[in-house]
Amino acid sequence: MDQSQNRLQNANNNGALERTLPPSIYHPKKASDVSKELADAYNAAKNFYEQGEFQQTVDVLENKVLITSSSIQFEAYLLAALAASNLDNSTDALSYLEQANKLPAANHPDNQNRWKETKASILEYFGNWLEVVNLRMDLTYNLPLNEGEGNQAKLWMAIQNLTQNEIDELYQQQKPLLNGWLTISNILRDQSLSIEQQLTMFKNWQAENPNHPAAISPPQDFKVMSSVEQMAPKKIVLMLPMSGRLERASQAIVDGFFASFYNQKEARPQVSIVNIDDYPSINEAIAAANEQQPDVIIGPLQKNNVAQVSHLDLPYPVIALNQLDVNQHPKNLYHFSLSAEDEIHELITFAKQEGATKAAILSTQDTWALKQSDEFRAAAAKENVTITSNQSYANTPKGRQDAIQKLLLINESYARKRSVEKWIGTSVDSIARSREDLDYVYYIGKLNDAKQIRPLLDFYFADKIPMLASSTLNDSAPERSTKPEDIERILFTEVPALTPNNTSLDALPKNQSSNILRRLQALGADSYLLANKYQLFTLLPSTKISANTGIITMDENGIFHKRPEIMTYRKGNLVYATSHQFFEQKESTEK
Repeated sequence: MDQSQNRLQNANNNGALERTLPPSIYHPKKASDVSKELADAYNAAKNFYEQGEFQQTVDVLENKVLITSSSIQFEAYLLAALAASNLDNSTDALSYLEQANKLPAANHPDNQNRWKETKASILEYFGNWLEVVNLRMDLTYNLPLNEGEGNQAKLWMAIQNLTQNEIDELYQQQKPLLNGWLTISNILRDQSLSIEQQLTMFKNWQAENPNHPAAISPPQDFKVMSSVEQMAPKKIVLMLPMSGRLERASQAIVDGFFASFYNQKEARPQVSIVNIDDYPSINEAIAAANEQQPDVIIGPLQKNNVAQVSHLDLPYPVIALNQLDVNQHPKNLYHFSLSAEDEIHELITFAKQEGATKAAILSTQDTWALKQSDEFRAAAAKENVTITSNQSYANTPKGRQDAIQKLLLINESYARKRSVEKWIGTSVDSIARSREDLDYVYYIGKLNDAKQIRPLLDFYFADKIPMLASSTLNDSAPERSTKPEDIERILFTEVPALTPNNTSLDALPKNQSSNILRRLQALGADSYLLANKYQLFTLLPSTKISANTGIITMDENGIFHKRPEIMTYRKGNLVYATSHQFFEQKESTEK
């Protein structure tokens, strides 16, 4: 199970599906309809796939295999779907699957299982975890007994990738077997429980449901937790700047930390705070923290201090609350922060679910916005997203209008009109149209800036193009004077702690107008959670924890990543977004 989960996790991290070829399918009769030329072409396509030449895989299959009805056509369509996925083309991948499902061979139970397995793998790549769970639950009922273990491990991984909102949605299906999986996932999601309590609850559930697959073969998470039951720290040091310009930020982190601390229902660790501002250097501050012989240190917060700590010999584990542009993984140093990198990755993945891979960047001219623009460009280059335009604008009516016209190529449309008028010597009636090679606009600015941009996009015929943004868009709630239509079709990331009906940090004061401090409270709450459970990630790299800042994972460099929620505004209210509501359905290549 562990190997299976790690292979899939590594494949997702590397931006490519695990290169597993479709197995031979069941043939009731000898496949006499496959000529040597056809077989050679299919084998050539498989070789290209194994070598990572995905476009060549598709080309060979399209030109030499899929055009001929044969007993290997079903396998060829599955291979084409996998190759298209690796090219980040979800539309073509799902279309190939649809074509495969129309073939007579798809009616055989073995082939139907393989079809579902292929589709589930593709949806895992594109992060559509809700649909993956439904598919793998279906496979649970239909796979032969000797093939169920691998599917069970992948089903568990998919469930652990679900947001709490998606978990609640699945509960409404009222399927007993599925509800068992959701119940044990919620045991791990309950942040008020210690590891010992979680194990006790799981064992009680196991005794009450002895025939459930998870009771017979428990998920790896519970097995690892059993081996390190006593990992909870007895002493934690918070090392933060508790005075000066970062005092409010640090206080919010401390408030969130102690909200989780007091939410724990049994023996709690001893906690002390080292104020970095009381020491002339970070070296002396961390020396003071080390003198207390803690089980774990949380902090520092400032990036320059994190950089210095990364060069020190660390006798005790340190969970830094920031990360560097280039992160190494020295012994005992971990990174946990509210970086935009995770949010950008989730937005790109969200858009790819509907085949959206062409984006434009539009940002204000603030320094932080220009930096985030660079971060999006870097992520786009890694994730095969084409940037059609990159514009920053002066926050004036003319600045906004000029930027939108350049972004949508409206200015070029006007220029062509003027050129024609000059050539024919008379005026021309025309309507400017926006470009058609654009799936979405990645916007960087605040909500009050965005509400000026959305109407301009609508005015220039880009009303069906959504705007995507990081949580910085939602630093404050909409003003009462804001028109709902001016902020709709804007999607943005947000930490679960700030979403509707989330009560995890309700005990903390909410009198501040800014959401920034509330996110820092969520960061502090989860830093306490990680202080208790960071060892799980080192022992089981596929570990996922649903928390206040998102679904937390850890990479090979000791950086904790978070999968946030995707939200939007509807009629002025904050609601969850789904990808198919906001992206135009793409037409697949004619097969």
